[in-house]
Amino acid sequence: MKRKGLSSVRRLARFHQEILLTRLHTVALAVMEEVNNLRSKVARSAILTLGELFSQLRRSMDQEVEEVARILLHRTSDSNEFIRAEAVKALSTMTQSASPSRVLSALIAGGLNHRNSTVRKCAAENLVLVVDHVGVDRLLSGRRDLVDQVVQSAVKFSQDGNQETRFYGKKVLNMLVFHEEFGRYQDRSLLSQDVHCIISAIKQRGLQDASLELLSPKDGRSRVNSSSNAQEDVLTTGRAEQDSPRQPRLVPQQPSVRSAEAVEQVKQLNKMLTAKEFQERMRGITQLLQLCDGNPRLLTSNIVDIFDAFMPRLQDSNKKVNQFALQSLAAIIPVLREDLHRVLHSMVIIVTDNLNSKNMGIYTAATRVLDTLIEHTDNLLLLQPFASRVQFISGRARQDITERLAVLVLSVYRRKPQAVERHVLPVLWYLLGNMTGNGVIRGGSGNLRAATARLAKALHQEMGTGLQEYAQSQPAHVTKTLRHFTEKEL
Repeated sequence: MKRKGLSSVRRLARFHQEILLTRLHTVALAVMEEVNNLRSKVARSAILTLGELFSQLRRSMDQEVEEVARILLHRTSDSNEFIRAEAVKALSTMTQSASPSRVLSALIAGGLNHRNSTVRKCAAENLVLVVDHVGVDRLLSGRRDLVDQVVQSAVKFSQDGNQETRFYGKKVLNMLVFHEEFGRYQDRSLLSQDVHCIISAIKQRGLQDASLELLSPKDGRSRVNSSSNAQEDVLTTGRAEQDSPRQPRLVPQQPSVRSAEAVEQVKQLNKMLTAKEFQERMRGITQLLQLCDGNPRLLTSNIVDIFDAFMPRLQDSNKKVNQFALQSLAAIIPVLREDLHRVLHSMVIIVTDNLNSKNMGIYTAATRVLDTLIEHTDNLLLLQPFASRVQFISGRARQDITERLAVLVLSVYRRKPQAVERHVLPVLWYLLGNMTGNGVIRGGSGNLRAATARLAKALHQEMGTGLQEYAQSQPAHVTKTLRHFTEKEL
């Protein structure tokens, strides 16, 4: 019956899009849920359906890109060959159909730091497709924060332990660095010295070494140990450390924290953070706090690798570790705020998951982290992850995030009105469209009436009559509730 239902969704996408679009988010959520069905035939049918939805509805599916990318990337490493193949195909369809900026952010968030090498490879491959589809001209003339994300991600992919992932990472860099606009972008951007070194190496040799890697036997040690690869392996990543002894490499001329001692420090810290015994993990978090106070440059230079080990502690199975990690993160944010954009998206996802905890200590610590993020980081960077979480989380967490999203609207709108309209308006229509008379969202729990009203009033305060003009395309009950919220005092 589920396969028949999924087949019906595909037919609606092909022949009756106007019907499907009225309930698209609800349908998409139902399809995504079946991707992880234990019956492989149902799961495969659900993946096919997601591909069909993107193929037929294209940018109407933008709202779902982040969650779909996360789910499909995970399935690209499935043990079932047919599931794996369909996931790769559906991901490629999504990449070519949805808005490039949404796809880029989703691929980076879902694949860059994934523990599975196949997932990282698939994310890197699709990153190449998006950059090629968008065109370097358009990408470099767009949002600088997005270009920063692409460059930093390509650098990390270019140092991955998997040969193919390294090739795709270097291919992205190769597409960018030879463009005349990239020089101006590089001068304007606050890229680390190490990134500049890697870009210089790519300019000197292009894709020659990367192509040789793909053609060579898959003996990881033989290629990674070669002197031709040594210069590119500049960033100290956990996966790169798994390769062989280090060779001479291109390094900044100024004193660097990437000495042998620093590498060992990071290695020992990550070992403590991922230890089996909870007491050792607690000591690792304490050590992280001490480094943040005494040697913050070491952390900023290795922030992605260290946070790869630290992030799981924010959802640790031991409640003491979980709470201590959240409390520590609140203290770390003000110190590392300039570099947190590299790990911000996954951080918001993990921290907000704690908002539904029944442990009041964990809940309180999580809310403090979110408030600290709002206070100390660029609120524009928080807009998309907060907006996305409203639709993919339930319970008390949804209320807390919606209330903070209203704060972000007031902070960001005058600086970037298009970003608010792109990310927050779909959230408002979703809440108003699915809210029952008692303020509960269908399929969820908790009364969201006050939080939704606060978000509506924040948008109305900034947009004025423009909000009602946008609402004209929504169903009558949505515009009626919106008018009630914006005209009535809370």
